[in-house]
Amino acid sequence: MNESPHWLEYVRALGPAIIALFVAYVAYQQWQVNAANLKEKLFDKRFEVFKCTQLFLSSIMQEAAVRDETLPEFFDAVQRSRFLFGKEIQSYLDEIRKRAIKMRLHKAQLEGVPVGSERSKLVDLENAELEWLSDQVSVIFDKFEPYLSFRKNK
Repeated sequence: MNESPHWLEYVRALGPAIIALFVAYVAYQQWQVNAANLKEKLFDKRFEVFKCTQLFLSSIMQEAAVRDETLPEFFDAVQRSRFLFGKEIQSYLDEIRKRAIKMRLHKAQLEGVPVGSERSKLVDLENAELEWLSDQVSVIFDKFEPYLSFRKNK
């Protein structure tokens, strides 16, 4: 009668499997926490680019001009976008950058040009860029939404 009870043999046999299942569950939970942390950090970095773009466009709308002090920060955001977004956002931000530079160039070309057809042409070119850039103040929300939304992707 020194034999251990029959059920104790089952516990000994199933013990490692139960422990392995528990360890697997803990590892899965840890993986989910790490994935959520990565998503949060990525959101923060992407939102910085969005906010910088929004501020850049707002400053253009406020003064109807591209200010020198806003360019470096926006150019930096355009460069960072290469690593945070898909090609669509990178191309879109590059388009904003190019159009802002064109607008600035047209404004600079206006200096010293007398009233006449040449000046009118430059003003029209500058206004076309300003109009496009002003339209982007609302468009950026649609462009960035897939990257900043908390809704599950389909």
